[in-house]
Amino acid sequence: MKNYSFFSKLLHKQFLSKGELTNLFINKILSKAYNLQSDESSNIFITGLARAGTTALLESLDSTNKFASFRYKYMPFILSPKLSYFYSRYLNNADTKKVERMHADGLEIGPNSPECLDEPFWIHTIYKNHGFDNRLQPHSIKTNILNSYAYLLNSFSSIEKKSGMIVKNNNSHLRILSLAGFFKNSKFLIVFRSPIAHAKSLLSLHKRLIKIQKDDGYVLEYMNLLGHWEFGKGVKPFIYNEKQDDIYSYKNTSINYWLKQWIYTYEWILEIHTKNNLGNLRLVCYEDLCNDDNYKSNLFESILINPNEISFNYRIGKSNKDNSSYDIDKKDIDYANYIYNILRENSLNQ
Repeated sequence: MKNYSFFSKLLHKQFLSKGELTNLFINKILSKAYNLQSDESSNIFITGLARAGTTALLESLDSTNKFASFRYKYMPFILSPKLSYFYSRYLNNADTKKVERMHADGLEIGPNSPECLDEPFWIHTIYKNHGFDNRLQPHSIKTNILNSYAYLLNSFSSIEKKSGMIVKNNNSHLRILSLAGFFKNSKFLIVFRSPIAHAKSLLSLHKRLIKIQKDDGYVLEYMNLLGHWEFGKGVKPFIYNEKQDDIYSYKNTSINYWLKQWIYTYEWILEIHTKNNLGNLRLVCYEDLCNDDNYKSNLFESILINPNEISFNYRIGKSNKDNSSYDIDKKDIDYANYIYNILRENSLNQ
């Protein structure tokens, strides 16, 4: 996005921000809604806090070439499947070069790379009914909106001539009860990672993004258009109940803020996983994906993927290996590790 032309930036603003064009495409999607109480398509939804390993899992599943996905080449027409198809096929199909993404984590992306690009649909259909100005909270989705979303997914599946989508969206865990209840034949993978390593990774990228956004204001605008509020100047915390407002007492440039965010997120995920009998929801431990071939094989086989078809190497990031000391509340460390161990036990026993 740092190299986007003026024309490209203009297109993104016109087709993704609040305005007549966006309303036109959203209303068209809503008008195409199916009259269903549930959707029978076989999709795979990947979610969890950013930096958990969700993109690595997305890339590995995409390497099988069995699924459609939202891809960079469809931008900025993600809310218009027909325009996305035309643009990607006739105007945006020459450059296949990959570059390291701005996360500086070794993952390379190109026009064909899958990414979290469906959040504009939710921004322009449900967010306007919630007070999400400075926080993101769990929400339920009405059936007519879920029907419209199913139409959007099925449209992109048809474009790529596949029978299902892989959809990665870190915000999806906030609406996972509605999604998992509606897409009954789909699989929902919630990725988690060792809490201290995860918090350190979030903090590092948060500081990096702040600097990038100070140098290039369009990066912040672009992330806001796509609903990427996980870190950077536009960061919005996930708040699951009113008692968690104490997260605002921490500076988001401190490790304690990000560990609190980890605790609140995965405490809530553990609760909904325990209380709700969702057979299509699976917890995924990133460390075990990297270190345990049997675990990895069992995971892929559970979602009907032959492990031998996966062309991707998982690796532990530097933040997992570097255990240099931080000024972190000991009680928070112990509680976070307690949650992590329960999540991992549930993950191993699925």
